[in-house]
Amino acid sequence: MDRNAYTQANRVAWNEVTPIHQRERKVDLKEKFKKKGYSTLDEAITTKFQKLGIQGKPVAQLCCNNGRETLSLINLGAASRVGFDISDAAIEEARGLAETSGLNCEFVRTDVYDIGEEYTDRFDLIYLSIGGIVWLPDLDAFFSIVRRLLKNHGLVVIYDSHPVTNILGAEGDEEFDPSNPLKPVFSYFREEPWISNNGIDYIGKTSYKSETMYSFTQPMSMVISGLGKMAFTCENCSNSLTIYRVYLVISKGRQPFLCLIFWSEKNSADSCFVDLNKNRDETKKISDGKTDVFLLTIAVY
Repeated sequence: MDRNAYTQANRVAWNEVTPIHQRERKVDLKEKFKKKGYSTLDEAITTKFQKLGIQGKPVAQLCCNNGRETLSLINLGAASRVGFDISDAAIEEARGLAETSGLNCEFVRTDVYDIGEEYTDRFDLIYLSIGGIVWLPDLDAFFSIVRRLLKNHGLVVIYDSHPVTNILGAEGDEEFDPSNPLKPVFSYFREEPWISNNGIDYIGKTSYKSETMYSFTQPMSMVISGLGKMAFTCENCSNSLTIYRVYLVISKGRQPFLCLIFWSEKNSADSCFVDLNKNRDETKKISDGKTDVFLLTIAVY
């Protein structure tokens, strides 16, 4: 399948699940956003935005879903803001939230790979939130778009679970062992897409036979190299949940949630560093194709 086939299939799947999320969500977002300063952003990313300083700056969120975080950025002081998402239903909800709340925010229904030239060099900061990067079939092309949208020295901020969690099984997976939830069962270097018809209701946890969707494993080497090839200087990467606390979460019968906040600055060079992913095949050989613990150690620390 080509890139467009993947993203259009996911568009259908997200249109399907959006009304399920609306039904299952226990919070009335329209009422919440009527309150001055309301935000759905958690403490970790809120603190990071405050330190980076977004007051008075034009910002954008890619893969913004229903816009709740984009609207929250307005309440943190961002000047102009745009949310982009592929789902028709999610963008419709986002526009409704913006209208009801009175917050001035533009929401655009588009594949992120097709964002128009009118947004070139327009933003000081671009935000990609939890659960966004796994839906991107081509990271290099994605970061090329991000570079085009940002002003020089603009920042891209990625807040997501660490890809190392993809080596662990989850309830419902054939490979999952509830007596040993930390057992690595998948390759960190998986190249083929994950194909699923099991739904994506992460809000109500309802199960349904969904439209076919495709997600992708994105090792940190691919993220960092993708940014470097597009002339981003990788500024910093911070954990908001330690390995020890991840173990405590698992021991209580819940899924691990190791989060990273990663931010990089656009500069005027052609590229910043070599492709970390070029030695991927050699690293596979070292790990013997089993659990990729060799790279796991590098990725976590």
